[in-house]
Amino acid sequence: MKERSRIEWAAYLYIAPAFLLTLLFSLFSMGVSFWTSLHNWDAFAGSGAFVGFANYKRVLFGGDSVFWVALRNTTLYVLMVLMGMLCTALPLALLCRKAKYLQGLFRTLYFLPSITPGVVVSLIFYQLFGLWGQLLDKSTTALFAIAMMGVWSGMGYNMLLFLAGLNEIPADFYEAARMDGANSFSEFWHITIPFLRNTLVFVIVMTIIGAYQVFTSVYVMTGGGPERSTQVLAFDIFMNAFSVAGQMGYASAAAWLLFLVIGVFVFIQMRLMKSRRIYDE
Repeated sequence: MKERSRIEWAAYLYIAPAFLLTLLFSLFSMGVSFWTSLHNWDAFAGSGAFVGFANYKRVLFGGDSVFWVALRNTTLYVLMVLMGMLCTALPLALLCRKAKYLQGLFRTLYFLPSITPGVVVSLIFYQLFGLWGQLLDKSTTALFAIAMMGVWSGMGYNMLLFLAGLNEIPADFYEAARMDGANSFSEFWHITIPFLRNTLVFVIVMTIIGAYQVFTSVYVMTGGGPERSTQVLAFDIFMNAFSVAGQMGYASAAAWLLFLVIGVFVFIQMRLMKSRRIYDE
C-alpha cells in the first residue's frame, strides 16, 4: 500500500511543472482576459472603469463593430479550408499508402509545409498571389487565396493523420471484400470511410478550430483588406487590442466570443469521439 502511494505521488511530481506552466500561462491568462473584458481597459494607460458586459454588447450590437463581418469572413475561410483539406489530405494519404518505394520520402516532403513558419509561408504566397497573381488585390479572390495557402500549409499534417488511420484498418476486410467482388470505390465507401470515422472527426474538428484562429496570413498578406474582405476574428481582436488605445476590454470580449465559437466544436468532437471503433463492437 505504501509503495503504491509513493508511486502515485511520484507521478504527480512529474506532471507538476507542466501543470504549473499551464496554470500560469493558460488558466491565469484566461482569467485576466475575462476580467479585462469587463472593464474599459487601456493597454497603455492601465486599468479603467468597470462596465460589466457592456463590451460584449458593443461587440455584438455596436454600430462601430465589425464582429459579424469578421465572423462571416472567418466562417467562409473555415469552409474553404475544410473542403480543400478533405479533398487533398485524404487522397494523398491513400496514394502514399499504395506507394511501394520512397514512402518515407513522400511523407517528409508533404509534411514540410506544416513545420515551415507561418510568416515565411505567408511571404512566399504574397509573392505568388499578390505581386504576380494579383489575387490579393480583389475583394472577390483575396480570401480564397488565403484559404489556398491554409490548405497547402496543413494538408501534410492531416495526411499523416489519415495515413495513421488507414494503417490501422485490418487488411482482412479488404481481402474479404475483393473475394465478394467489390471494386475500389466500394472498398473505399464501405470499408475505408467507416473505419476512418474517428480520424475524420478529429481532422475535421481540429481543422475548424485552427482555421477559426487564422491570423498570420491575413496580417502579413492583406492586413484585412481589400474592403475588409479578409477581416477575420483573430485579426480584428489583435487590431483592437494593440492598435487602438483603450480597446483592450473590447478586444478581450471579442476573444471570449471566439472562444465560445471554438468551444462548440470542441464539445462536438468530444461527443463524437466517445464512440468505439467499428471492429471492436
